[in-house]
Amino acid sequence: MDTTIGVIGNKVVHVIKENDSVKTAAEEMRKHNLGALVVIDENDKVVGIITERDIVKVAAEGKLDAKVKDYMTRNVIGVTEDTPITDALEIMLDHGFRHLPIIGKDGKVIGIVSIRDLSKAILDPHFFQFKKEATDVKGSGYVCPVCGMEIDEYGYCGCGAGSG
Repeated sequence: MDTTIGVIGNKVVHVIKENDSVKTAAEEMRKHNLGALVVIDENDKVVGIITERDIVKVAAEGKLDAKVKDYMTRNVIGVTEDTPITDALEIMLDHGFRHLPIIGKDGKVIGIVSIRDLSKAILDPHFFQFKKEATDVKGSGYVCPVCGMEIDEYGYCGCGAGSG
């Protein structure tokens, strides 16, 4: 599979300051339905990442007013836009990460990719079989009676029952 992180990564990056409270981080994650926030310092330099797992530790310790810098992961590992998704997945599995920042040529964070993004890219039948996004495939006008999805030009419907 030759799909790269640049194709599937999220270009919207939510950040939080290292001196903000963990409670503020949790509120931002809830507000934007996120599993992680990139942590920046007063000069907007990336200094870490705080995740749902970190928030759980804080909640268990009852320290919601603690600073983000006290619970964030400092040694952030990132990927570039041209990193193959399989390499990014290997990094995540080797380190137990669920999020990786995407680093641009200038060294700044330009996106973020999650384990969910990678799983979808790997398991999406159009990428896997046809090297195309499902949205790039033309529909046939026929709807599968089982799953209700339109059968595409390759005969794929979503559940497989309407294919063929």
